[in-house]
Amino acid sequence: MAVFNKIGEQITALSDALGFERRDLRADIGVPWDYVKSKVLNTHFKWDYDEIERYCMFIGYPRSGHTLVGSLLDAHPDVVISHELDALRFLRAGFSREQIFSLILHQDKVFTGKGREWTGYDYALEGLWQGRYRRLRVIGDKKGGGSSRHLQARPDIIDKLREKVQVPIKLIHIVRHPLDNIATHKRKYSVKPNLQEAIDDYFKRVEANARLKGEVAEDEWCELTHEEFIDNPKESLTTLINFLEVEPYDDYIEAAAEKVFKSPSNSRNKIEWTQEMIDQVAERSQKYDFLKDYEFKV
Repeated sequence: MAVFNKIGEQITALSDALGFERRDLRADIGVPWDYVKSKVLNTHFKWDYDEIERYCMFIGYPRSGHTLVGSLLDAHPDVVISHELDALRFLRAGFSREQIFSLILHQDKVFTGKGREWTGYDYALEGLWQGRYRRLRVIGDKKGGGSSRHLQARPDIIDKLREKVQVPIKLIHIVRHPLDNIATHKRKYSVKPNLQEAIDDYFKRVEANARLKGEVAEDEWCELTHEEFIDNPKESLTTLINFLEVEPYDDYIEAAAEKVFKSPSNSRNKIEWTQEMIDQVAERSQKYDFLKDYEFKV
């Protein structure tokens, strides 16, 4: 398996270098196994699919706080949000509704069982409902940056998602300061882009998300900034829970809000910027209502 993973990494790096649609080839190689696994899960476990009322999906950009928000929502007794499953990959691969849902539930249990640690942070909330549920009313997946990639490649994928899940969809768009997003993208990816490539890639995602925002119904879209979520976690969580149309229990809101970081990380200060590059990002951001109010300085 290690050999296949290594091959997948090299193919992904090559496809990025040639400018092809970015796909995680390591995960693609595992799709046949995931197909079999999802069939087995549906055969041996009884899931409460009939109670599902809404499907939740994250839209946005890598390193925007999606893992934190997804983990906090997953702690609600009536919500299951899997971590980094990339459900749209399985939608594109032709998996059934039940197969996708079973993989979401399984992934949530696995991530919780491993302690919910990710990129050096602990997202576990003791005593709440991560990895389990009381009544399965909302199900979904946290893969914000990857979802935007799918949107770029298949603009009609949200229509296909609606058709597949057979319940109303809820899209959560988390926005972070563009300079922080771009800097993190440049620093963290295994195939590191130069700064101009990171800027261009970021705005491709922005354009795909802005286009989607203009196409979906108002009650399907909830938009928050990473910064306001950290500044006002209780209010932001309540907004999201009301958007998902489940009960904003006071004890849940209090406990979940305590897990939120006290201040955002200023990733923009960890790389070298020229004033020309900052001005370019500022100018390109003015086109989008969810970016234009940021101040651009390092």
